[in-house]
Amino acid sequence: MVNVTIDRSGDDPAVVVVMLQAPSWEFHFWAHLSELARLRSIRQADWSARRALQIGDAAGIPVHWAINDDTVTALIGHDDETWHIAFLMPVETIDRLAAEAAELLPEPDPPTPYPGQLGIF
Repeated sequence: MVNVTIDRSGDDPAVVVVMLQAPSWEFHFWAHLSELARLRSIRQADWSARRALQIGDAAGIPVHWAINDDTVTALIGHDDETWHIAFLMPVETIDRLAAEAAELLPEPDPPTPYPGQLGIF
């Protein structure tokens, strides 16, 4: 079991710190909420096909995400081939993280009519 915590402790409410905590490790990284919501497509980031998602950073270093079977790996390094440290977790953890991030996204503003266009109320 990996615990997921999202904290809006910075100046920009759309940028959050994410804390993933397992019994034997803890991983903190920063990301924009809209980027975190991209983790919903983690199943397309197949490690064997060398596809990874770059989302967030840890201590100023990019975090790359990939999946192999039902295990997601967070690779912390300048690219997904030469990383410094990696954390493995069940795909359900990332599903939960992506869903929580999507819920925190602000509602989009309604479209603004073009000048001269009538708005329908």
